[in-house]
Amino acid sequence: MTVHNRSSFHESVVSITNRNAVILSATTFPFKTTFSLAPLIAFWEKKLKTEPNYNKARVQKLVSQLNEKPELLLPIPDMKVLDENIDLVDLLMEDIFPGALWENDLKAVVAPFQFESFYSTPKLEELHLLGGDNYTEKLNLDLQTLLFRQTLSAYTLILDKFYNANFTVDEPFIFTIKDKFTTLDRHYKLTIDLKFMEVKAKGELKKLTAQEINYLINRYNNLDLWMNKLPTDNFEFSGFSIYDFTDVTNEETISSLRYDLLNEDAVSTPEGFQSLQQKLRVLFGLPGIQLGIASCPALQDFDLAYARKIWNGLVLTHDCSLKLDDLKGSIYEPIIERGVTIVVENLNVLPEPTPVEQALLEAGIRNLIIAPLQYEGKIIGFLELASPIPGELNALSTIKLKEILPLFALALNRSLEELRSSVQNIIKEKYTAIHPIVEWRFTQAATNLLEKMERNTSPEIEPIVFKDIYPLYGSSDIRSSATERNKAIQGDLLEQLVLAKEVILAAKDNLPLTILDELIFKIDKFSQSIMHELTSGEESVVLDFLRTEVEPLFPHFLQRNQTAADAIQVYRAAINNPYKVVYNKRRSYEESLFMINETISSFLDREEEKAQQIFPHYFEKYRTDGFEYNIYIGASLLQHNTFEPLYLKNMRLWQLMLTCEIARRIQKLRAILKLPLEITQLILAHSDPISIRFRLDEKKFDVDGANNIRYEIIKKRIDKATIRDTEERLTQPGKIAIVYTQPKEMQEYMRYIEFLQSAGYVAQEVEFVDLEEMQGVPGLKAIRIMVNLNEELQHDIDAGDELLNIAQSASLN
Repeated sequence: MTVHNRSSFHESVVSITNRNAVILSATTFPFKTTFSLAPLIAFWEKKLKTEPNYNKARVQKLVSQLNEKPELLLPIPDMKVLDENIDLVDLLMEDIFPGALWENDLKAVVAPFQFESFYSTPKLEELHLLGGDNYTEKLNLDLQTLLFRQTLSAYTLILDKFYNANFTVDEPFIFTIKDKFTTLDRHYKLTIDLKFMEVKAKGELKKLTAQEINYLINRYNNLDLWMNKLPTDNFEFSGFSIYDFTDVTNEETISSLRYDLLNEDAVSTPEGFQSLQQKLRVLFGLPGIQLGIASCPALQDFDLAYARKIWNGLVLTHDCSLKLDDLKGSIYEPIIERGVTIVVENLNVLPEPTPVEQALLEAGIRNLIIAPLQYEGKIIGFLELASPIPGELNALSTIKLKEILPLFALALNRSLEELRSSVQNIIKEKYTAIHPIVEWRFTQAATNLLEKMERNTSPEIEPIVFKDIYPLYGSSDIRSSATERNKAIQGDLLEQLVLAKEVILAAKDNLPLTILDELIFKIDKFSQSIMHELTSGEESVVLDFLRTEVEPLFPHFLQRNQTAADAIQVYRAAINNPYKVVYNKRRSYEESLFMINETISSFLDREEEKAQQIFPHYFEKYRTDGFEYNIYIGASLLQHNTFEPLYLKNMRLWQLMLTCEIARRIQKLRAILKLPLEITQLILAHSDPISIRFRLDEKKFDVDGANNIRYEIIKKRIDKATIRDTEERLTQPGKIAIVYTQPKEMQEYMRYIEFLQSAGYVAQEVEFVDLEEMQGVPGLKAIRIMVNLNEELQHDIDAGDELLNIAQSASLN
């Protein structure tokens, strides 16, 4: 509930979720409430006194008529009183319900904290949003959660009026009903105006200190504590509320679509696909439309059979006989070739339908929209919306479609990436992943082995070593990832313990066993321990306790005590996931981590592909809680090409610009993350050439020779480096740390930094620091620069190959 007329409620805002409902064991609203017109009448009388020019004659007439109807001045227990005096009530309500808006407004007058209207607009009556016994179904809330939210809202009013406390509850009620014509869901947001509702204290008001008030606010989910401090019998609410509804179907549906499309099975399972189709029907208000999604593997590095796994199109399906080439000449061609959206109002009027259009007609489709799905500037598939009714979908429908196309593109790209990853895993398991740039050397070694086998019965494959190559290393790491993960686990465990406690408390009402008190004691003990610190292994101990000592009691509680049923239902709903634990905060952490890694990974892949065109090099990346990557460049990696130092300089500058852009992209991404994680970035400057050897046992490259091991040791340890004589970590959000050992490396990178400063990539301030000595790696130094996260750059990294062109031209100068 959102409190609008309490201007002091702005200091602290609390969002209430369903888990809190079980804290309140009552089945009815615990405060006494009375319907009364007295606040409205007082409002008019005040107008007469304070604003004598405010339609004085009308107000005086109202007051005179009210004096003749004393029953309207008292609390009204029977609504028949309103019916008997409806003409006068109409006059009283004129300013609340302006005549010009009467027919279209969705407004009602309701008794305090009730959902039964006593005076409402015709349109609201027609929708049946209020009234009846099923309002909890309309709100998609169980009764206890609803009562919890209402009771807490009542206490915020009490704190405001009597204790001058800054505390509010900001979570609107959303009503969901079926449209009587389409039978589709429609969502309405409720705004509540409490201008004409009063709260009165009965008897002597209990005094609370500031510390006691803060104690209550910090334990807002424990209403038993509130009721003990401020008993509900000591307060009464009178007057009425004004309920104002707004249709938010589009907003709610798009929000739900966004949530669904983050699920990895959104477009690849029948259940996920059907859910998306139903939500699109709600969004467009058309119960008969069909959804189709298909990838365009011809535009990516997938073959047809591979991409067919996620074909859920109208004609491109799992088991269809069509190929992408069959779409040429059909209505699909401009979507795939040029990326345009098309609207076909009536398939029947096409002069020469191709087999594709004929297949659509045979499926009963007459009207459709086809839109491209683009990711990172490439068309990866298309989305179809179809109807059996000509003209039902039209050009205006594409306006709504534009808002959701990026969401579907992201989901489709994720499905394609997962398929690609599955195939690559098989390749890595059965064979070895060989970078294209060095494939020639492995082919050469295999040929030599075949020649040796003709002469020797037990030949050994020759070592594959690349000498005199230059390494570049970089990392983008999630800041305090272990701490954030532990916080998420703590939050979920505490929530599950609270839910378990409410089950035991509910069961105790009719099952007064001392052993239940012992269980509550143990739950509280676990909660206090976890709140202080989550130690190693504590998660498994808590979960084992809940699964072996608490959850097995639920069937017995349900058999002996139905009052525990709601609490058990809420507990089971909260752990209804593959992990069988509360997984809310961890899901937020994992989704945020996934989005950061996906952003970095896809950007690295795209830019690295461009960099290969400038000069071939070896590139590998691997995921930790962020990303690390190695680049090797040099003549020995190439079969025929020659190598010039110019390309090494260009690559170093390109890496530095790339690192800046990663920081900028993640900064923008943080605004939409559920958990706004930060990244830190590091580059290791190494000017001397090294050798790398392919390790057959590990199926990967590693440094070769004792002289090169120091480079590998530095790589493994610098992410934990601190500045000498301080405890400050070298890596910091928003900054890039460049670690070096030789003055010539510092001088080279300062040249690049000056160029990036002129282009607006980094700030003018540059830090030069010595690093604390680490085992085996003394004498390290670092340059630290601040990335320009907000200003527009002189060069746009998305403009084709401009990043590489800039880097190349700068390294020439």
